[in-house]
Amino acid sequence: LVFADLYQKLDYSFSKCCSPLPGDAVFGFITVAEGIKVHKNNCPNAISMQSKFAYRIMSAKWIDSSQQEYRADVILTGIDRMGLVQEVTRVISENMHVNIRNISFTSNDGIFKGEITVVVPHKNMLVKLMENLNKLNGIDKVTRV
Repeated sequence: LVFADLYQKLDYSFSKCCSPLPGDAVFGFITVAEGIKVHKNNCPNAISMQSKFAYRIMSAKWIDSSQQEYRADVILTGIDRMGLVQEVTRVISENMHVNIRNISFTSNDGIFKGEITVVVPHKNMLVKLMENLNKLNGIDKVTRV
């Protein structure tokens, strides 16, 4: 990431409230004790920060991030069926070649909820992964946390 009108490289960290990925529209927020925190433009806290602390907001722009990887959390919901988890992991690991860091599925009355943490190089890979998961039989909704 580079910041401000001069697009300078500065030290930063990602906010935990919205977990930005390369490709997301983002901005930098200068904190009191933790330096620059990067937030997505549509972060739940963005409006409050921008209205109360506009002077602490910095524009930000992504540069080449091909050498880095980022964690992303995805939630799946739908109709539970035999073999669904296997199909989900096949799409993620074998078809998309994405690493799974954490996976958890629960089922109640035939409806399942899956929470998966994956490691992706950028937002476009995550979007494609979510599209492929959404095509699986029984999955009603795939969302990024």
